[in-house]
Amino acid sequence: MKKHFIALLVLLLSGFILHGQTTDPLVSNCVMNAGTDSKYLKDFRIQLAKAPEAGELRYKTQMSLWKNTKYKFSLCTAEGSKGELILTIKNDANQIVLSSYDPKTGKAYKSVELTCNRSGIYQLNYDFKDGQQGSGVGVVSMVK
Repeated sequence: MKKHFIALLVLLLSGFILHGQTTDPLVSNCVMNAGTDSKYLKDFRIQLAKAPEAGELRYKTQMSLWKNTKYKFSLCTAEGSKGELILTIKNDANQIVLSSYDPKTGKAYKSVELTCNRSGIYQLNYDFKDGQQGSGVGVVSMVK
């Protein structure tokens, strides 16, 4: 009887543990959109209210990038968001290395690729176009 109780307990606990590991569908879709030639590294979930005025990108994080490695940055905006997720990457000298948004044309790209020329810590700056409100996810992948 004791063996049956322990087996039942293990089954119940493993069911709860496995159920708790479901992923966010937005993240899953964004990872899948990165393509089969890329390996998932990290994701950033962004949720921002409307900015009082458009200016510097509001969500900032840092990531270590390695020389001679090609990275893909995929951007996915959740349904119901007012703005479109954009990204700007800056080096340690605060110079823009790459941006998913072209202010001249007003076009925002859903993914951008970067071949890193110098290993170091880079600042990833996310926001929604024109400081709009929204939620989304940025996925960083390494291109094989």
